[in-house]
Formats: sequence, C-alpha cells, structure tokens
Amino acid sequence: MIDKAMTFLVGEINNVLSARFQSSVELAVLSSLADPKGNVPDLIDNRIVFTLVNVEREPAAHGNSWAMRGVGDPMGSVSPQLALNLLIMVTASFSDYTEALKFLGNVMGFFQGKPSFNAQNSGSFPNELEKLSIELVNLSFTEINNVWSVLGAKYMPSAAYKIRMLVLQENWIGQRVPAVSAAANRVKG
Repeated sequence: MIDKAMTFLVGEINNVLSARFQSSVELAVLSSLADPKGNVPDLIDNRIVFTLVNVEREPAAHGNSWAMRGVGDPMGSVSPQLALNLLIMVTASFSDYTEALKFLGNVMGFFQGKPSFNAQNSGSFPNELEKLSIELVNLSFTEINNVWSVLGAKYMPSAAYKIRMLVLQENWIGQRVPAVSAAANRVKG
C-alpha cells in the first residue's frame, strides 16, 4: 500500500508538471536521495524527488476486529486495521537553484490546491486505497538538520509533507468463532 500511495502521488505530480512545462520527460521520481554507499543516484538529477522519511501509526483511527469470510462461514477475530501516516520529503534536485525553487513552488501549489485525493477526484486513484490527504509539515531547523543527516544527502530545496490515513487491513483470521445455528429454549420447572 505504501508503494501504491507514493507511486500515485508521483504520477499526479508528473501529470501536472508535464502539462505546465510541456515536458515528455518524467519530472518527478520516487527515490532515495543517496544510495547505500552515500552516492547521489543519477535518476534524481533535475527532478522532483519523493522520499519516504518515516511511517507512523495514526492514533485516532480505530478499526473493526471481526471478519466474516462468506455466507455460512464462521466469524473470526482479526487484528484491527492499521491506519498509517507517511512523512515524505519532496526535494527539488536541480543543478540550477532558481529552477529548483520554481519546481518546488509548483509542487507546493498543486498540493495546496488539491490537498486530498480519492477515486472521485482522481481518475488513476488506486482501488486499494480509500483516501489520501496531504498536509505540509513545519520542521524546525534542528529537525531539518536531523532529517537531512538521516537521508545521507546534502540539503536541497525541499518541503516535508504528511500523507494521512493509509489503511492496512489484512483480514487474516487469528481465532475462529463458530456461527450461531439455532437458539435453544429450555424452561426449568
């Protein structure tokens, strides 16, 4: 699900940027900012880069812990759904600083104008997802420094966003509960 959400958002940004700048090249990519050896990947040159920074559980979400497989099948307890928030970094990895600011501003403007995505407002929205909400996150200078250190890259113009409510539910029945077949009425006299 995480990959589908991130790939969808990159696709949306590519559609917008391609239309605005008449480009046949994908201007946004899903990538880390440094490979495991600390080198900058070639594919991020002159691109907007979406990078997953953190995954956190949404504490306000509560899910159902019962599932039924089919008519006549027993019910069973399953783990409650897991609602996740993704912290992502949207980075303008351009050699020309002015271009970096222009492209980052366009991405931020798009998310400001369309802060939520679902099947009704986005034709290519993944069937497995219900809704994605995008929220700009304010990071302090210390937090920004820490994030860039963890990412293993030099600072570039960027913005942090929280993608809210990616729901995971695997309906694996951990314990079966037999179905009620008939009620027995007994009267003691």
